[in-house]
Amino acid sequence: MRAAGHADRPRTVAATFIAAALLTTTACAGGDTGGNGNGPTGDGSRAGTRPPRAGGTLTMLATGEANSLDPFGASYGGAPADNARMAALYDPLVYLDPESDTVKPHLAEALTTTDGTTWTLRLRRGVAFSDGTPFDADAVRTNWEMHARPDVRSQHRVAALGLTLRVVDPLTLGITLAAPNPTFDRTVAVDLTFVAAPSVLAKGPDVYRNQPIGAGPFTLARWTRGAEQIYRKNPAYWQKDQGLPHLDQVNVKVVGDIEQQYNTLSSGGADIVIGAEALLDRAKHGLHSRPVRANGGQAVQFNLTRAPFDDVRARRALALAIDPAEMARTLDLGVVPARGYFNTGSPFFDPGAAQPAHDRVEAQRLFDELAAQGRPTDFTFVVPKASVTDKIAQYLQSRLRAYRNVSMRIEPLDITAYITRVAVNRNYQATLYQDWVIDPEPRAWNAFVSTSPQNLIGWKNPDADRALAAGRAATDPAARKAAYTDLQRTLAADLPMWVYAESTQGPVFTDRVAGVELFNAGSVLMDRLGLAP
Repeated sequence: MRAAGHADRPRTVAATFIAAALLTTTACAGGDTGGNGNGPTGDGSRAGTRPPRAGGTLTMLATGEANSLDPFGASYGGAPADNARMAALYDPLVYLDPESDTVKPHLAEALTTTDGTTWTLRLRRGVAFSDGTPFDADAVRTNWEMHARPDVRSQHRVAALGLTLRVVDPLTLGITLAAPNPTFDRTVAVDLTFVAAPSVLAKGPDVYRNQPIGAGPFTLARWTRGAEQIYRKNPAYWQKDQGLPHLDQVNVKVVGDIEQQYNTLSSGGADIVIGAEALLDRAKHGLHSRPVRANGGQAVQFNLTRAPFDDVRARRALALAIDPAEMARTLDLGVVPARGYFNTGSPFFDPGAAQPAHDRVEAQRLFDELAAQGRPTDFTFVVPKASVTDKIAQYLQSRLRAYRNVSMRIEPLDITAYITRVAVNRNYQATLYQDWVIDPEPRAWNAFVSTSPQNLIGWKNPDADRALAAGRAATDPAARKAAYTDLQRTLAADLPMWVYAESTQGPVFTDRVAGVELFNAGSVLMDRLGLAP
């Protein structure tokens, strides 16, 4: 499309960022979705696309409770946690189409640039927030400036840092970046796409986090914490003359267990859920799905500021010691074993730059070498308490017992203690992590560039920084691929994380559902969703 909380909130930006990914990880291992490359796979890829009928109530399941429903504290972008709920309340300004890997307009008419530094956002005419206040350039400016404020503690803050914003006219916002970024539209699609009414923001976080006001197809009618949210059709919706939204009401119920999600859908107790690998696998039996295969993957994440993984030999030894294919077979994960950060069908994947393959002999040699130098590979593996994370940790521990001079302990923590330990204090040696990345911009930059507050692994690698900067600056596809091949090569050499499985997510739904259109990393556009005729 380039041509066409506040100070009293306990979590840091990094803490909220990792919380979204890790809460999802605890519910997502497993499921072979097939297909190649990024974008939808499986179930014919077009299930649920027939036109919906008007009216009715749809029940959606959610893996976890929303931390909040404002653009600053909600989890959206890669992890599926809050994307659908946010789309219901706010509508995206622009979004990433996972089928074409292009940025498309929604509330915006266009987001354009001529040089990668100066951008122009043009908004649609005739859009208002659900409280009747105008959806205009000043509203976008207010939201983006709040993202950048440290006291707001937005988990999307890094996307708004360094922006100079100028309201040109009520429907036009001028944007100047601190440095050229021809892919800034992707940053907007992932991290800055939801805009709250300034009228509710002025009332403070206790109000805007719990009583959201957006310009989306639905409004929040009721929120029973830990159980259910009720969304009702917005009577002032900007697309009402086109018969949108199709639905009168959406009920979102919190059901964290995958088997319970499957049974609830199969029995008719719910209609749809945005799920990941395990549920997508179960969906082959009587349900429909629209999986999106992503980059990122399921990984062992190392803390490069703590022994033993401050030594690349320890990281390499662990990566060589475990066979991803055998791990998937033994745990019955069903996932595609990973060869690195980019999935094997991604246009950015280079087989010549994949992470090192399983090698028992070299792994043992490295463990022995480290021990001989007084640096044994002795570590605690910190995980959030959940059956799937315990299963993965137990598997890793059992396989490492086959080697000399390596010792792994497992420390499961409740989610609050886990976030504090890993993301706030960064007091860990190794942990689990998962991400869903359609395009490396902006999530690879946020995760790996040395100066990013979301760089939770303490990785400061000049070669990675150069590759990320080159990828961000490039407009030619060949130049982008070359830059991200360099990143892939650096990841494989330095191994700040070891990716053992590829990531997939997307909607799982029943025959009752129609109008399924995907955005970003596998969520659904709520204005289009409906019930089958």
